[in-house]
Amino acid sequence: MGINDLKSLLILFFDMQKQFKFYVLATISLLLLIGAYWNHFDNEFQFDDAHTIVNNNAIRSLKNIPSFYKDARTTSSLPANQIYRPGLTTLNAIDYWIGGNTAPQPRIFHISIFISYLFLGILLYFLFLKLFNETNEHKWNKYIALFGASFYSLHAANAETVNYIIARSDSFSTLMIVLSLVIFLYKPNWRKKCIYLLPVTIGFFVKEPTIMVAPLLLIYVLFYVKELSIIKWFSINGAKEGISAAISLLPLFVLVVLLFLLSKSMASDTFVPGAGSRYEYMLAQPFVIIHYFNNFLLPLNLSADTDWRPIAQFYDDRVIAGTLFIIAMIATAVYCSQKKVLLPITFGILWFLFALLPTSIMPLSEVLNDHRTFFPYIGLVIALAWTLGLIAFRLQTKIEAYFIYKSAFIILPLLLLCGHSYGTRQRNKVWSTGETLWADAVQKSPNNGRALMNYGLAKMKKQEYPAALDCFERALKILPNYSYLYINMGVLKSSMGNLAEAEANFKQGLFLSPGNPESYYFYSNWLRSQGRFKEALELAQKGLKISPDHSGNKTLFSELSTLAASEKDQLEIAEQTVKEKPSVDSYIALSLLYYQKLQYEKCIEAANEALKIKPDCIEAYNNICSAQNILGNYNDAILAGQQALKIDSEYQLAKNNLADGLARKEKADQVLALIKKDPSEANYINLSLVYYNSGSFQKCADAAELAIKKNPNSDAAYNNICSAFNMLKLWDKAIVAGEKGLTINPTNQLLKNNLEVSRRGKAAN
Repeated sequence: MGINDLKSLLILFFDMQKQFKFYVLATISLLLLIGAYWNHFDNEFQFDDAHTIVNNNAIRSLKNIPSFYKDARTTSSLPANQIYRPGLTTLNAIDYWIGGNTAPQPRIFHISIFISYLFLGILLYFLFLKLFNETNEHKWNKYIALFGASFYSLHAANAETVNYIIARSDSFSTLMIVLSLVIFLYKPNWRKKCIYLLPVTIGFFVKEPTIMVAPLLLIYVLFYVKELSIIKWFSINGAKEGISAAISLLPLFVLVVLLFLLSKSMASDTFVPGAGSRYEYMLAQPFVIIHYFNNFLLPLNLSADTDWRPIAQFYDDRVIAGTLFIIAMIATAVYCSQKKVLLPITFGILWFLFALLPTSIMPLSEVLNDHRTFFPYIGLVIALAWTLGLIAFRLQTKIEAYFIYKSAFIILPLLLLCGHSYGTRQRNKVWSTGETLWADAVQKSPNNGRALMNYGLAKMKKQEYPAALDCFERALKILPNYSYLYINMGVLKSSMGNLAEAEANFKQGLFLSPGNPESYYFYSNWLRSQGRFKEALELAQKGLKISPDHSGNKTLFSELSTLAASEKDQLEIAEQTVKEKPSVDSYIALSLLYYQKLQYEKCIEAANEALKIKPDCIEAYNNICSAQNILGNYNDAILAGQQALKIDSEYQLAKNNLADGLARKEKADQVLALIKKDPSEANYINLSLVYYNSGSFQKCADAAELAIKKNPNSDAAYNNICSAFNMLKLWDKAIVAGEKGLTINPTNQLLKNNLEVSRRGKAAN
């Protein structure tokens, strides 16, 4: 389209009737919004969607809805996340029911959320229009309100909330806040009937910050009804008027207090609100607010999971900068409150700050989340839209007289909206799969161990195992005690054929988080795949005791109950078979069973018997290679792997095991070379850790014994011995090592933990 064509279209538009112009612009805004989100409806469940929707058995039946309001444990399958939000769980249950399939369908959830988002945009138009008209009646107010509602709806930062399904708690509660305000502002006759309190109640059950409607309405009454600037609030007369305003809203404040007390009384005992110091968390919030403000102006730093950390010192540059920024915002609000024509700017700034208050003073697991700005950004949109409106009013004569001004008044806002529409589509693409989402998060937050882990999971799903392993190992350096990392490492090692390392990681994940049903589910599922049904059933049962509505453990328990009941001693049967009918197949089957039972020497013996019958048995060489890797006999492992590949150079299992042996040998050789130069305690400890991480637990203990010879008071060496013997289930030896280590250093918490595992293991046997 050329310049002349555009000019002709604009002239045609300006010749339209005023009312028709408005509807054309409203239609354009609606089409931009639909176009912006058209590519998001098939985006996957992500992050916390897993435990609140995918694995939450409670949402599988609408009959469970009454229990949502009685039991906070129905909110999530993870005990630590079981907060009291029955309305949110109800919405999830309804969308699951609409989907009509065994597994939840993300498309249904996205459609439902988007419909409520459309309603929010409509309500925002009416809210903005009322505020603007009460400030300064003007014929252009409806266009300014339309721009504000459209700008908010298309803002690329809101894509974080709209795409993240469980963040419907933010979007739906915000919808209820705005609905309450619209009812209050447009229907003054309904106030005595307290109808505006109904959305507040509904929204609170979806997310607690809905109660922030109370201070927002109080501020509105002080500004628009009592006509008090912020400075006058602190005068004697202002205080009286403030009390009068609060009394007029007494039903709302009573409701808010009652809802808050209800939420506290209904909280699950298992819920963990957040970790770390409240003081350090709050110190970080001023700079977080700068980040949110920057993303409002230019949303280029959006991330699903950042690597921001709490701040320890109050004199940190970030604390000072953030505090000065907040002071500047408050000063602006104070100044603007003294002139009625500027009141929407003040109201918008205070909305932004008050809406951020709950997440700024209550320490959460993450210092910031970009989806938290969904409710606060409405305030900034009010301030921005009215500021642009005031500029338009100042230029009204020129806009009405000159075509270029009139065109700019239409084109520039549309270009801004189109820019955000494009940005939203790009964020939708980022949220489309786990791989794209976590690749983006890792790029923007390289020090986020959880993001690295999730990116590794996406790689593992595509069977890109080396890339997944690299992500997990990098994540472990950042989060060495993160149970999910060990669980996922177990899944990965199993996929790579390293069964001993897989089990070691599953056990470590379970040890680090014994109250997490996911730890039991993944370990149980792995044991099931190994034919160890009775052990798997026991773990699934323990997982269900912790979280009765965990769908994964429920399914496993149902399947394993039958399998465990009919399980026979497969090893005994296999040993009897090779005695009665010795063959290559029977020896290979026995070799695999020995491997699964962690009896690696016998695994090798059985494989060698198979080779006596069939010297070119590739499966036997592969089993020997894998078992020797675990035992730490890397030269023998490499030799067996090479023999297997001589028989078939494309045999993938042998390729993997040979590569694994070469990598293990390289790591061990590097430390052994250091030991030749410097046979110190530290180097023997490092060698011990190399063996432990490779699953060579006896060699780990042997290397730690050599460290003790260098330093008899090495509690670190005793810790490694204790941990290694735990993995070998040699409980008595583990206990002896653990007690000796604690005699040397009674404060070694890791050693205390390993000794506790030893004692629990012995007691269980």
